[in-house]
Amino acid sequence: MGSMITLRLGRLEVDWGKNNFFTNHSALFRETDLSEADCLREDGVVERKPAFVRRLGNVVPRLELLGYDLEGCRRTYDEAVRRIPDFYPAMSVTFDAFREALCRVDPDRIDVDAYEADCDPGEFARTILGDPAFGESLPSGLTDDDGLFFENLDAYVVLRLLAENPANLDRDLVWDIADVVDGGWVEDGHIFEPLDERKRLLIVTEGSSDSNVLRTALQLVSPVVADFFDFVDMRENYPFTGTGHLVNFCKGLAAIRVQNRIVVVLDNDTAGHVAMRKLMELRMPANIRLVGLPDLEDFRNFPTVGPSGRTNEDVNGRAVAIECFLDLTYGPREDPVVRWTGFDKAANAYQGELVSKDLYTRRFFDRAREDGYDLGKLRILWQHILRACTGAPTRLDVAA
Repeated sequence: MGSMITLRLGRLEVDWGKNNFFTNHSALFRETDLSEADCLREDGVVERKPAFVRRLGNVVPRLELLGYDLEGCRRTYDEAVRRIPDFYPAMSVTFDAFREALCRVDPDRIDVDAYEADCDPGEFARTILGDPAFGESLPSGLTDDDGLFFENLDAYVVLRLLAENPANLDRDLVWDIADVVDGGWVEDGHIFEPLDERKRLLIVTEGSSDSNVLRTALQLVSPVVADFFDFVDMRENYPFTGTGHLVNFCKGLAAIRVQNRIVVVLDNDTAGHVAMRKLMELRMPANIRLVGLPDLEDFRNFPTVGPSGRTNEDVNGRAVAIECFLDLTYGPREDPVVRWTGFDKAANAYQGELVSKDLYTRRFFDRAREDGYDLGKLRILWQHILRACTGAPTRLDVAA
């Protein structure tokens, strides 16, 4: 039979391979996810074997950063349908019907024991999709040609659609690698591969402390995707301080057609909005995402000080930098306040800055891991950035 390798949720195998012919699914896991799991073998035998195991709810954010948000899944499915040769029967299962079926199926009810191991092309998937566990979501009478389509459909589309059922989010996704490792089909027994550079994202901000804050906050609010992100090296001579330099940097990236996935994070203040307009006029390539910090209700009635004295104002769009998303109870004895520092004639608006922002930043690095530190606004900020990276809402999970 050879050495088999499978990726499964419950009893439902979403991908499989044999010997050295398999897809490496390291991108769905962290290296620390290697543990032991109950692994299905021939004749219904269950053995406890090394496997990569991660809760599906913690895999979803990784899938979405790999491009498998719901719209990405729809595009992948429709493209696979378009690639069906004209001499094959037309596909009768729409994306929405397939999505509904996977949303309803109970992966633990799939009767895999009833199926022959040696199936003709398309037979296995056709039989699985005809299992009563799917209910009546799919058309009856699926053919082996239909089954062949689903056997070749991207497994990550299947996984992401299974995650639409909330009951599946707490199920373990198991990558059963033991047989191919024990069989010597991977070099030196090392099957796990670091995340491909083309799948990672580089975060670029207006200043070095901003990148440091984002990097640290990501480890605290969503460590399940922390390995997807790189940050410009802040140790020496940070090259992009200020919006003017950042705009010029982005112009250079666009001119040389850089292929890396880059996320440019701009403050939600007057200078940041001016920079955003300039960059949008450049029609940046799709691999460079522009992200402005989000408006928050907390900033709509915020203490300010300026030539006309102290007052409360809406500082969204005029004075919100990354420091504003920190826990502002960890700062000077005085209440947090924004000071108006200058007037931008082109934007016809004042630019503001959080007073004592450096102190708030130092306190964040010193105290953020304490139980009392409020990470709520930083969690919202990273959720906002991840939505921009995926093009669709992304679930955040605090679990490592």
